[in-house]
Amino acid sequence: MKIFRRPKISLASMGRRSGQSGFTLIEVLVSVIVLSIGLVGVAGLQATSLANNQSAIMRSQASALAYDLADRMRSNITSANAGMYDPTAAAAVASCATVAGCTPQELANNDLDQWITSLADNLPLGEGFVCIDSTPNDGSSSTAPACDGVGSQFSVKVWWDDNRDGDIDLADGYSDLSTTSVERLAIIFQL
Repeated sequence: MKIFRRPKISLASMGRRSGQSGFTLIEVLVSVIVLSIGLVGVAGLQATSLANNQSAIMRSQASALAYDLADRMRSNITSANAGMYDPTAAAAVASCATVAGCTPQELANNDLDQWITSLADNLPLGEGFVCIDSTPNDGSSSTAPACDGVGSQFSVKVWWDDNRDGDIDLADGYSDLSTTSVERLAIIFQL
C-alpha cells in the first residue's frame, strides 16, 4: 500500500503567485464605471419616455375636448348654423341645468363656458376657439385664433403648454409630428 504525503510548502513558495486569482481593484473600478454609465443612460431613456407619454396624454385629452364641443354643436345645430357658438359670448347659464331648460342661444353660451372651463382644468394653459376657417392649423391663441370665416366647415382649435414651461410655444408647428412639443390641435367638421 502506497502512502501519499502532502507536499511541503515553504515560505518562499507562498510569496510567489503561480496564477491570477480573482479581480484586481482596477478591474472592479472599471466595471463599476461602465455599469454607472449604463444606468445613467437608462435613466435618461426613462425620463424621455415619461415626457413623451405625458405629451401623448395631453394630445389625447385635447382631441377628446375638441370632439366634445363638436358633439355639443351637433346637438344644438340650429344655434351652430346661426353662428351662436361664439367663444367671446361664453357664459354659464343656470337654467340650462333645470327641467325648464334654456333657449338655443343660452345653451350655446353655456356649452362654450363648460368647454372653456374643461380646457383650463384638463390642459396646462389650455384654451380654445371655434369658428369657420379655411386654414385650421393656424392661430396662436384664443385671443388670436386667425379665423378667416371662409367655407362651410367649423374648426375647433385647442392650444396648451405641452412642455410645461409656462408658455405656449408654436415654433415647432402643428405639422411637425416628430417634435415632442406639439401644442396646437385643430379638428374640422361639418354639421
